[in-house]
Amino acid sequence: MTRRIVDETVLRIALGAVAAAGLAVSAYLTAVRAAGDAPSCVVGGGCKTVQESEYSELAGIPVAVLGLLAYGALLVAALLPGPPGRALGLFTALVGFGFSAWLTYAELVLIEAICAWCVTSAVLITLALVLTVVRAAQGGSGREGSARRSGPDLPPPEPSPPARP
Repeated sequence: MTRRIVDETVLRIALGAVAAAGLAVSAYLTAVRAAGDAPSCVVGGGCKTVQESEYSELAGIPVAVLGLLAYGALLVAALLPGPPGRALGLFTALVGFGFSAWLTYAELVLIEAICAWCVTSAVLITLALVLTVVRAAQGGSGREGSARRSGPDLPPPEPSPPARP
């Protein structure tokens, strides 16, 4: 039996808050890019360099738009109770974390510029990963059954009456 450290509802609320913050960052970067402007960079000064780099798109899609999709999926996962929400959240956070790690490497090594907005998003997706891993590891509240079985827990069978001679 898994010991529940944090209630699933608390994890879902925290994931929703992280997803909302990620949506705000991604929406800002998407809007700035669509307007043809450079994002304001309060720390580091590399935001324009990163946004104009070849790594700011994947298959012609701006990375900020992919962020909107990922954080939107995390918000949906936060709203979904039980195994569907845990699975969607964990999958999205794992993929997002891996992609964010690649982008951070690209910033540090390939572009040689740091974007504060990108760092903020990397921190948010890391928090989302931690929350979704804890949520998945703890399972649900017990109302929807075990994550390892498809049905609810059933009571033990009644003992058989003794055989007659």
